[in-house]
Amino acid sequence: MGLNAGYSWYPQSDVINNHGPGIDFSVVNDNYFGLSDTETVLFYEFQYQSSARFNFGIGQTYTKLTFDYDPSESEGLELPEGSDYLTYGAGIEFQSDARKKFNFRIGGLGGQYYNGSIINVSGSINYRMQPYGIFSIDFDINSVRLPDPYNSADILLIGPRIDLTLSKSVFWTTFFQYNSQYDNLNINSRLQWRFKPVSDLFIVYTDNYFYDFEQTAGNFGVKNRALVIKLTYWLNL
Repeated sequence: MGLNAGYSWYPQSDVINNHGPGIDFSVVNDNYFGLSDTETVLFYEFQYQSSARFNFGIGQTYTKLTFDYDPSESEGLELPEGSDYLTYGAGIEFQSDARKKFNFRIGGLGGQYYNGSIINVSGSINYRMQPYGIFSIDFDINSVRLPDPYNSADILLIGPRIDLTLSKSVFWTTFFQYNSQYDNLNINSRLQWRFKPVSDLFIVYTDNYFYDFEQTAGNFGVKNRALVIKLTYWLNL
């Protein structure tokens, strides 16, 4: 269950379209586990005439574990099922004008995390080359710090993506994602041919490699790969 509410002022300004405070609240409660999660976020947001956005906020999170869990996800000592945690944090985010060919989003948060702390920086960089396609890079960096004897972890996710329009009916999408937590490099490439309305042929190639940037060269190995072909056809009966 969730609830959000806010209030906005619309000033006579050439820069700011509107601004104001708001609140987001969510709760997870069921007959089996009872109350397991709540989150309350108080924020203030600015919407600019350019369509750019800037917001900052503070939040409170309650979590009751329904199973043993290692917050670092590094196969370390797990927090016990049934333990609960009330934590506090703060965050900030800026989204530039998405109408521009070049636009970006950057955000960060920090605060308590289960029985430790976390610092996160995430964002995306996008370039639109009309009418050919979009080039983008998404990234997410987490520094999780837990007290002994629990594991701490530094986790990096980075994912370049290319979306190309080769013609009015042929599209090609390729993305890469590196996950330092699992030393995994994923490549996914999809070719789409729309030969009739609502009728498509998809050819998808995916590859997973083991790769550890902290080691020297020669640590690049294939985990698995696959080639999938899918056909959809619209029957107008």
